[in-house]
Amino acid sequence: MAAEHVRHIEIYNQVHKYNDLPGISAARPAGPDRREKPTRPRKREPPGSGKTNEGKKMYFCDMRKAITRLADFFYIRPLRRIVPQETFRYAFVGGLNLLFNAVFYWFCYNFVLGQRDTDFGIVVVSAPILAFLVTFVVTFFTGFYLARNIAFGKSEVHGAKQLFRYAQVVAVNIAINYFGLKLLVGTLGVYPSIANVMIQVVTVTFSYVAQRFYTFRTHRCP
Repeated sequence: MAAEHVRHIEIYNQVHKYNDLPGISAARPAGPDRREKPTRPRKREPPGSGKTNEGKKMYFCDMRKAITRLADFFYIRPLRRIVPQETFRYAFVGGLNLLFNAVFYWFCYNFVLGQRDTDFGIVVVSAPILAFLVTFVVTFFTGFYLARNIAFGKSEVHGAKQLFRYAQVVAVNIAINYFGLKLLVGTLGVYPSIANVMIQVVTVTFSYVAQRFYTFRTHRCP
C-alpha cells in the first residue's frame, strides 16, 4: 500500500514537471465541459490581393492629390479675391471633364467604332449617337469622381447617396437642355447657337448650386 502511494506521488511529480516545460500545457481530461470548440479556418486571400488593393488606393490617392495641386496652381491671387477656392476647383474639374469628354468622343468615334454604324439586331445605332452614349456613361462617372474628391471633398453625405443625387442633377440638366431648346428655338424663334449659350449658362449655374448644397453639401441642415 505504501509502495503504491509512493508510485502515485512519483507519477504526479513527473506530470507536473512535464507540464512546466515551455510550450507544453497540462494534460486535461477531454470531458464534456472542457472540450475545445472547433475553430473556423480563416479565409486566405489570394496571394498579392492585399498588395493589389493597397496599390489601387495609393494610385487614386496620388491622382487626386496631383489634380488638386494642378487646380490650386492656377488659383492665382487675383482670382482668390473674387472666387472662392471651392468654386474655382469645381470650374476647373468641370473644364477638365469637358476636355476629356471631347477627346474620348473623338477616340471612340474614330478608332473604337471606326465611324461605322452598329447593328444590334433590333435596332441600328449610328456611330455618332453610340459614341455619344458611351462617352456620356464614362464622363458621368469621371465627373462624379472629380466633383466628389476635388471640388467637394469635405462633404458629409454618404457616397451612394451622393451618386444618386448626382444622377438626379444630371437628369434635370438634360431636361433643361431639351425643353429649353424646344422653347427658345421652336416657340420663341431664337437662333439655335444663341439659345444653346443661354441654356448652358442656366445649366452651369444650376449644376453648381445643386451640387454644392444638395449632392455634396458640407453642412447638415438644422
